[in-house]
Amino acid sequence: MATILITGSSAGIGAAAAVRLTKEGHQVFITGRSPEKLTAVHRRLLSVAPAGAKVPNPIPADLSSLHSVRSLAETILLRAGRLDVLVNNAAVQPPRRRFSEDGFELGFAVNHLAHFLLTGLLAERLRANGGRVVNTSSDEHAAGRLDLDDLNMDTQWTSALSYRRSKLANVLFTTELRKQLGLPASSFHPGSISTDLNRDAPFVRLIKPFERLIMKKPEEGATTLVWLATDPEGAEPTADYYVDRRPAETGQAARDPHTAARLWDISARLSG
Repeated sequence: MATILITGSSAGIGAAAAVRLTKEGHQVFITGRSPEKLTAVHRRLLSVAPAGAKVPNPIPADLSSLHSVRSLAETILLRAGRLDVLVNNAAVQPPRRRFSEDGFELGFAVNHLAHFLLTGLLAERLRANGGRVVNTSSDEHAAGRLDLDDLNMDTQWTSALSYRRSKLANVLFTTELRKQLGLPASSFHPGSISTDLNRDAPFVRLIKPFERLIMKKPEEGATTLVWLATDPEGAEPTADYYVDRRPAETGQAARDPHTAARLWDISARLSG
């Protein structure tokens, strides 16, 4: 059985994946901003865990803070004797332009930079156990544009543009991670899921009552995540990006090796 860390697992597909993986007997560390939500998910894990299976206590962490990311990594290294899978799943889509405590545009800070740093800090532990990395992206990445000279989006910002470019960064990071650190890494699109990701946006509040009629449940969205975390395909990925447990084509911008390498170098500098 594997030891797995899933960021953004206090709700949505992260929580759904944690429940399913725990039910299968894996040891799953869950983390998120809200201790209350984490406690609720932890109760679900305890209720489905096989007899004798370990269910680690949750680890609250705010990925908008690089200090908090470092603390999360330190806690995992202390509490997990081994680490087989890191799932970089947490994401935000703020309706207004906001910045992290470190001064970065919030979507870039949480959706990309935090996971870049966390992966780097845990890479040695992952590599020691033949581990793998799974990054939650989105088909929105294909519409993303990444201006590496304007990472705070001073020239143009919308909630959608912020989210799309962070999802593009997820795919570029996946590709470069394999080159730089030699870790098996894959990214995936979970589908259109009914979650609380952009719950504060006016349009989302308007359609929220109808979401369940047109969108997948988190449990359905977690299917590819669980597959990449446990199937041999995730240990030796044949693609950078997957949809419905199959290799899928990425957008053109996600296939630019020069941009992937520059993003890596800039992320390393910004995250320290």
